[in-house]
Amino acid sequence: MADDTRGPGNGLLYALLGALSVVVVGGGFYIYQNSQEQPSMAQAPAPAAPAARPAPAPPPPQQAAPAGPSASQLAQARAAIIDARRMAARGDFTGAEMALQGADRAVPGFAETAAARREIADLASTRGDARRDRAERRQDATRIATLVDVARAAIARRDYATANRALDEAERIDAQDPAVVRARNELQEAAARPGRRDERN
Repeated sequence: MADDTRGPGNGLLYALLGALSVVVVGGGFYIYQNSQEQPSMAQAPAPAAPAARPAPAPPPPQQAAPAGPSASQLAQARAAIIDARRMAARGDFTGAEMALQGADRAVPGFAETAAARREIADLASTRGDARRDRAERRQDATRIATLVDVARAAIARRDYATANRALDEAERIDAQDPAVVRARNELQEAAARPGRRDERN
């Protein structure tokens, strides 16, 4: 009888153990399935990350490039500056400025271009002053010649006051001009001896 009572209890125990084994195996299989799906989901975005990384990488080299001009850009700017100075020496200041603009395009804000531009501006100003000086000297010479002619004509007709006014104006322009000095001497001689001329006439 004791063997009969143990038999059903053992069967129940085995049934429970079997059910428990099924639950453990099923749970383990479920966990295994979930663990297999998660890495595949985690690996799915991984290819997107390497694709996204190369896109930001190119901008830093592009931003670093403007920081310093290349050797060819410097050579191009310096050649343009040499051309600009050569043109300025010939008096072609418009061409010189165009060459300097080419240097600006090759290397923006280049100190050598700015220095050349200042030198060329000074040269243009000096040449302009020299041209103005020459033009003024020509005008002065023409004005002096006219005033000396007026004075001599006045001396010839014994109009010494008119001759004196003309020579005063000529002397204000250039008192050392030889024609003015000669005309002044002629006036003084004529004014000093009017009677002699009257006698000869």
